[in-house]
Amino acid sequence: LFCAHIFLRRRRQTRLRRDVSSVVRSSDLVHDTDEVLDLIVNEAARLLGASASWIRLLEGDDLVIRANTDSIADYLAGSLPTVAVKEGTSTAGHVMATKKPLVTEDAVESEFTSPERRLLLDKYGIHGRAAVPMVANDRSIGVLFVADKRIRRFTDHEVSLLSAFADQASLALEKARLLNEAEREKERSDALYQVSNRLAGAHDTDEVLDLIVNEAARLLDTDASFLRLLKDDRLAPRSEE
Repeated sequence: LFCAHIFLRRRRQTRLRRDVSSVVRSSDLVHDTDEVLDLIVNEAARLLGASASWIRLLEGDDLVIRANTDSIADYLAGSLPTVAVKEGTSTAGHVMATKKPLVTEDAVESEFTSPERRLLLDKYGIHGRAAVPMVANDRSIGVLFVADKRIRRFTDHEVSLLSAFADQASLALEKARLLNEAEREKERSDALYQVSNRLAGAHDTDEVLDLIVNEAARLLDTDASFLRLLKDDRLAPRSEE
């Protein structure tokens, strides 16, 4: 009986690994980042037999919700952004700071749960929880969660599978960032080339300066741009946008 139990567990682990690999391959075919993240949270919850899954990403100084299963939407709607990325604070902040998974058998009783969040967890019946870091270029960028309505401790193998999903989400986000940077660089190069051609055909100095400040503001996406030129030992405005 013991041997049969070991055999069934290993077969289930093999099947889960195969399923994760299948999700990873299918996500490579998806070009929209939001669609990739939605796929990952839904498949992570399904394969781990969890009640819910969600992703918090670092945007500015806050860790905000970027993707989630529908089953956790009501809880997250009342959940405030996590601010401090620091050990011993919130679950998300702690996981990002340490870059290590955190497994909690009952999130309601966790030392990382604030009184306000404890009330929310209890209200929506969220107990067992696992959180793994999302890392890109050795930099923490977010956290992937799974949670269950049961008091449950996710196994090391399940956490390993969750980490595989987190790695895939991080890769998708990094690809999107690099693509956006490349597109912006191309746009700027094309614009500079066009500006150079227009400058070559401009003979009036004021026209040249007006063109420069307007294009500078546009390419740098700023509200204004202006030039000051030295005149009688003073810097005086010459052209502005």
